[in-house]
Amino acid sequence: MISRLVYLIPTAVLAACAGGTTMRVAQDDTTDYGPVALAPEPEVAPDSAAAAAPSSGVVDSGMIDTTNLQGYAPYGSAPAVQIRGIGQWTHTGIQERRRLIIRDANGWAEFWSELGAGDRPAVDFTRDLVVAVAAGQQASGGHEIAVDKVSQRNGELIIEVVETLPGPNCMTTAVLTQPVDVVVVPAVNALGWSFVERQDVRGCR
Repeated sequence: MISRLVYLIPTAVLAACAGGTTMRVAQDDTTDYGPVALAPEPEVAPDSAAAAAPSSGVVDSGMIDTTNLQGYAPYGSAPAVQIRGIGQWTHTGIQERRRLIIRDANGWAEFWSELGAGDRPAVDFTRDLVVAVAAGQQASGGHEIAVDKVSQRNGELIIEVVETLPGPNCMTTAVLTQPVDVVVVPAVNALGWSFVERQDVRGCR
C-alpha cells in the first residue's frame, strides 16, 4: 500500500503540470521581517538584585555590546515612566561609552564630578534614580545621545536610548565631543533594568 502511494504522488504532479495547474513548492523564506519580539527576562528576586548591585550605587552597563540592538524593542508596549531631564551635553569629561543607573547620593556625586557640568542638582534617591548615558568620545560635532523613553514591566525598567549621527553630507565642527544625557525617573520598586539601543542618522542638505 505504501509503495502504491509513493508511485501516485509524482504522477499527480506531472498530471497537474500537463493540465496547466500551477504547483506551489514551499521554499525557505528569506524575507527580512525586522526585529522579532522576545520574551522578557525573568524577574530578579529583591535580595539577588541587592546583592549584585555595587556598593557605590552605580550600575554600569557600558561594557555590554549593543551593536546589534539598533531598532530592537523586545518588550513591546509597556507602561511609560515619567522622565525628568537633568541635562544634555556635548563636551564632558566622560570619554567612554556608558549606560549607568545611579541609585544613591555617593554614586551621584562621583559621576557628576567626572561629568564636569557645574553645580550638581539635588536628587531624592528614596523615590528616584538617575539614568545617565554617554556616547563616548567622537571625532567631530553633530553627535547626540538621549534617553528617549523609559517604561516598566514586571518590575523591570526598559530604557530606550537614541544616538543621533551626522549624515554624510552634514557640515560638522572638527572638534572632539563627548555627548551625555542625564535624566531622573521614579524608582517604582525596580528589580532590574535593561537598555534598548537605536541609531538615527540626521539628514543634511
